[in-house]
Amino acid sequence: MTELYTAYDHLFHNVKPNAVGGIRIFGKDDPYIKPQKYNDVTNLENSIWAKLFQRLEPVLNQYASKEYLMGLRSLPIPKDRFPLFEEISPIIANSTGWELCPVTGFLDEELFFDLNAARKFPVTDIIRQSPRFEQKYAGVDIQNDEGYTPEPDIFHDIQGHTPFLMNREYADFLARLGAVGQEILRDADGLGPDVVAHNLKRLQNFSWWTYEFGVMQKQPDTDRYRRTANDIDYEIYGAGIVSSYDECLNVTNCAKGKSGFSRFIPFNMEEVVMTRFDYSEIQDRYYVIESMDSLYQAFENHLNLFAFKG
Repeated sequence: MTELYTAYDHLFHNVKPNAVGGIRIFGKDDPYIKPQKYNDVTNLENSIWAKLFQRLEPVLNQYASKEYLMGLRSLPIPKDRFPLFEEISPIIANSTGWELCPVTGFLDEELFFDLNAARKFPVTDIIRQSPRFEQKYAGVDIQNDEGYTPEPDIFHDIQGHTPFLMNREYADFLARLGAVGQEILRDADGLGPDVVAHNLKRLQNFSWWTYEFGVMQKQPDTDRYRRTANDIDYEIYGAGIVSSYDECLNVTNCAKGKSGFSRFIPFNMEEVVMTRFDYSEIQDRYYVIESMDSLYQAFENHLNLFAFKG
């Protein structure tokens, strides 16, 4: 885990101690594969999914990006019950070459980047506020609210991430990011674990502030895909926002001047890469890209930022 190596943390901004506190993390040596047992899903779990989905859907229709809205329309993601991985995965595979990989929970960076480089996206079959979730974290102080949890659950993984995987450019970008993670971990130059961990943290920072909690400037054509016109200056493309009602509400309230909790900051690749984050809180800032294409280009143009030599 990168958190074990802190020799270069002084170079970062916004350093957060115990950023993943309490979250159980699985690596490649753990039994991380966990096939979905759809027949074991309870009525309570289905009702939790339905409540989460139906509460968020009108918000996302108004504020999510075109890439998300088009992907959501293309996938059999139910509004009233758990999704079935075996129905969703072949459609994504046919569109962009990605497939869903059912896992038991939060994965460490080595395993996560390996899967992404192979165009496999990890998904879990556990949902927030369910007895199974509570049992997994019995005795651990971890946020477990309807609006947000730092543990990726099925709602975050499927409702938040998979619609984006239907977009070819986005899917290629995510696989490229996984390959960069693999390259860092390979440590061909023999930089050592402290430098490797630092470069991985840079990549984690980039991932966090973009495809997890990113927003972009309002695009001129996205309202064509909405029932309700977007009335703020931004669109949401970060899956961590998309899957959290509380985070969506924070974005819209801050954008409308109803709250000053979070800042909207123009995207700067170097700043993003060097800014740490916290899994357990609503974000206090959002980095605003001009467009998805501008994000992909910024990543390719600044790969040197992930090659710190110490």
